[in-house]
Amino acid sequence: MKLRQEVALRQQLGLRLNQELARAIGFLELSNIDLAQSLREIAQDNPWLRLQMPRGGIEGAPETAADGPTLIEHVLTCIPGLVARPEDRRIAVALTEALDQTGFLTETVEQVALRLDQPPSRFESVLAALQQIEPRGLFARSLSECLALQLAAEGPVPPALRRVLEALPSLTEGGASALARATGLPLPEVQQALATLRDLDPRPAAAFATAPTRIRVADLIFEPVGEAWHVRLNPETLPILSLHDLGATPARGSILSQARVAARALVRALDRRNRALLAVGEVLAQEQAEFLSRGPIALRALTMRAVAERVGLHESSVSRLINSASANTPRGTLALRKFFARSVRRHPESPSNSGPAVQARLTELIAKEDPRKPLSDEALARQLGAEGITASRRVVANWRVKAGIANRSKRRCRQ
Repeated sequence: MKLRQEVALRQQLGLRLNQELARAIGFLELSNIDLAQSLREIAQDNPWLRLQMPRGGIEGAPETAADGPTLIEHVLTCIPGLVARPEDRRIAVALTEALDQTGFLTETVEQVALRLDQPPSRFESVLAALQQIEPRGLFARSLSECLALQLAAEGPVPPALRRVLEALPSLTEGGASALARATGLPLPEVQQALATLRDLDPRPAAAFATAPTRIRVADLIFEPVGEAWHVRLNPETLPILSLHDLGATPARGSILSQARVAARALVRALDRRNRALLAVGEVLAQEQAEFLSRGPIALRALTMRAVAERVGLHESSVSRLINSASANTPRGTLALRKFFARSVRRHPESPSNSGPAVQARLTELIAKEDPRKPLSDEALARQLGAEGITASRRVVANWRVKAGIANRSKRRCRQ
């Protein structure tokens, strides 16, 4: 066998992220205020750049508490009604302190009992009471227990479904086939059980406020024009970047020439970012006109992918824009993310409904109920079903909690 060296030429196609495009993508992640701060630092080092700061200033906006109660506040409010004995409430508070942001326990019962020097048996009874708090699934020690708590709220859990829950960890190892082997159930029955579990919420505490949020300054302005809506960039917060005319053309390859090339690229990147933001705003003005006029009850189901296809951007670019930008509307300054929502389950002949719209409709139904006979979650689910919205009692209870509305018994007591 002989070895020999050869020199060969070949062509290869590939995509390359140049500096200008990388800069434009980076600008998508910044609000107008943050963008102005970033550009001011860049313009100080480039003599070709002329930056006009926004009229609204760039000082950091103060922070305000997020809307709604935090998870801890919600649980502490529920403890007196579930834990009668004062000595057990100390245990309940200790278990509450062990919750993470998703509503799961981060410590075992034995660890918390050891810290308080109490027998674990007392903790188990208190934990069982705390697991009755809505939304169901809080204080779970595993994903299987979280889902089991939600199923138990609907009624007795079928034996096959319980076997699937017990063997759920095997799903990550080998998929549905491994789960079928672990449970001894036929694969179609396992797949049906998994479809039921997918309708449950693996993060029951995700809707609660967790930390202060920054007061938003609008990047876009929505204004009514007849029956339609017009959108424009907010001049109060938008920085304006242009090129200085320094007279003589610098020598090619000099530091001054390189700075001018960088300045031109920066101006183009900023223009690309502004045009993308405005294009997304125009689609939102068309698709969510009723939301702007009537509020959350008229919010249509709309995804980032659908908007990305309309404006000719990648879905990730739209995601970057809506994560940072906000808009001034007749209903206040709203994050652009508020304009997006997924569709809830519905009858084929009914129109698409978004989650916030259904939640707003639920609030309306409760506001109109007879104070002497408040509607149960099951009755609310039936009324929504009559309107073409498929929702179980558990789902209605979750929406009610997210809206900050008490359960039926407490609404009756307040009258």
